[in-house]
Amino acid sequence: MVQAEDARAPDIARLAAATPATVETVDGDSLEAALHPSPSLVVVVAATSDELSHRVRTVKAFTRSPLMAVVLPDMVEATAAQTAVDDFTTVEACGTDLLARIQRLLRAHPDSGEIIRRGDLAINSATCEVSLGGRLIELTFKEYSLLKFLAGSPGRVFTREVLLSRVWGYDYYGGDRTVDVHVRRLRSKIEDANHTFIDTVRNIGYRFRSEGQ
Repeated sequence: MVQAEDARAPDIARLAAATPATVETVDGDSLEAALHPSPSLVVVVAATSDELSHRVRTVKAFTRSPLMAVVLPDMVEATAAQTAVDDFTTVEACGTDLLARIQRLLRAHPDSGEIIRRGDLAINSATCEVSLGGRLIELTFKEYSLLKFLAGSPGRVFTREVLLSRVWGYDYYGGDRTVDVHVRRLRSKIEDANHTFIDTVRNIGYRFRSEGQ
């Protein structure tokens, strides 16, 4: 997904449509919402150096996605000094240049097959990080493994025995009660009044909710 932080970008949506990414253009007031879940690329448009610095800090507070800036010509030097910006161009640049830069960043930071997105929940298998609404969630390795396994097959019901063998391994000698304990701890970290991800299937086991459930 490509996110453009400001609608003043030179037709980012039209240009980025030529990439496999999904494009959304939002205004500054909805920046935080646009970064939930974390996108593949963020495009920030700014008219002043102070505006750029503020928006870059805000973006980086919610996501570790690569960041591209689109700025005025007299801001090139200041933008080049922004270490958090992965690439930039000016508002006067031709569409071909902007598209090429977007595509280059997407190739350099691929997330296909590495990030599982389930609503506001994002599971990054490359970094073993989990975020909810852009906020990093601290999980133990076993909690992370359990979540990734369940989220990889939404809607499918897994018995406790299957979860033990697939997540804990055949050499685990504990009882299936440990699955219940870990699911309970996992739910306490990723679920709240607005988010429910894991269902208990009575007398069978657990499933990760699919869309529409």
